[in-house]
Amino acid sequence: MFARLGDYQHKQRNRMKFLIKALGWTRWREEYDRELAACRLRGEVPTLEIDPPESEPRPEWAKDSSPSVGHIASRVLAGRVNGPGMTPTIVPLFHAGDDQYARWRATNVHPQKQFGYVMAIASVPLGDLSSEQMRVLGELARAYGDGAVRVTPDQDLLFRWVNACDVRQLYRRLAAAGLGLAEAGTIADVASCPGAETCRLAVTQSRGLGRLLEDHLRARPDLLAAADGARIKISGCPNGCGQHHVATIGFQGSVRRVGSRAVPQYFVMVGGGAQENGAAFGRLAAKIPARRIPETVERLIALYAREKADEESAVAFFQRIDLAIVKTTLADLELLPAEDASLADFIDLGEANEFAPEVMDGECSA
Repeated sequence: MFARLGDYQHKQRNRMKFLIKALGWTRWREEYDRELAACRLRGEVPTLEIDPPESEPRPEWAKDSSPSVGHIASRVLAGRVNGPGMTPTIVPLFHAGDDQYARWRATNVHPQKQFGYVMAIASVPLGDLSSEQMRVLGELARAYGDGAVRVTPDQDLLFRWVNACDVRQLYRRLAAAGLGLAEAGTIADVASCPGAETCRLAVTQSRGLGRLLEDHLRARPDLLAAADGARIKISGCPNGCGQHHVATIGFQGSVRRVGSRAVPQYFVMVGGGAQENGAAFGRLAAKIPARRIPETVERLIALYAREKADEESAVAFFQRIDLAIVKTTLADLELLPAEDASLADFIDLGEANEFAPEVMDGECSA
């Protein structure tokens, strides 16, 4: 259908979202259904069954033996991470205490509907793994799960069919691999697109901001406790691969000029989110220099804690609050006169040299 109706005369608009806008949803859906029916009649495309079954039987498998904590730690420490850009920081934890385990279990473990089994999440900051960590994850999946690992929309990893009796042993080994962080599904579990580090379309180094925010929030338990379900997502450009538009607090990379020099900045969007009955896109509240984003997050959390109704989640709060109140809260952070700009303001997060955005043709021709 896209091959027949796509806009091949204008490369920048030759994408499905523009075709939907041009045709309108009703006409687009009619064309799609017509093409799907024709494909099925011709037998050219197999019909995929994507709906899950009503019930899922317990897998019958012979579990592998688990590598020891010490063996895992020595392997991940011996591996070398090569290449340019930001690389994962691997800190094996040999002796995880009860408090650390209790917090991880509270945020990273969820019951399955099958009695006696749970789903366990390995938090992976920025989605970064070393090759040796990936090998360890495969071994742990065969020893404690069903042999598979699923990737979540938050760039974490999910083990299914973990026996509830084995959760602590799995945690000890994840911690030994440097993957024992708690706070999965909280505001500290920041998701980011690759950004300008590798993407030809990105404006800013979104991963640099992602790492800064994760480190900042994990060091502030008071902010984690006050944020109540808020999520942060970051994209380095308007294409939105980091899904910033459907986050409680979303950041979209951009640039501003201070004199003749470029400053990395982010559009701040609030109130996005996806629910079972649909999605709400965030509303633009401010345009703030990159170095001020941690303070932006602190102010937004404080606003929520101060103004929320009883039992109101952060998602519901930022969807209903008057946008003018949010703009007033952040207004002074937007200002950056030349006389107040520091050297750091002209350097993107995660970079050492002065910010010099260069947007090139990408693989999607966007």
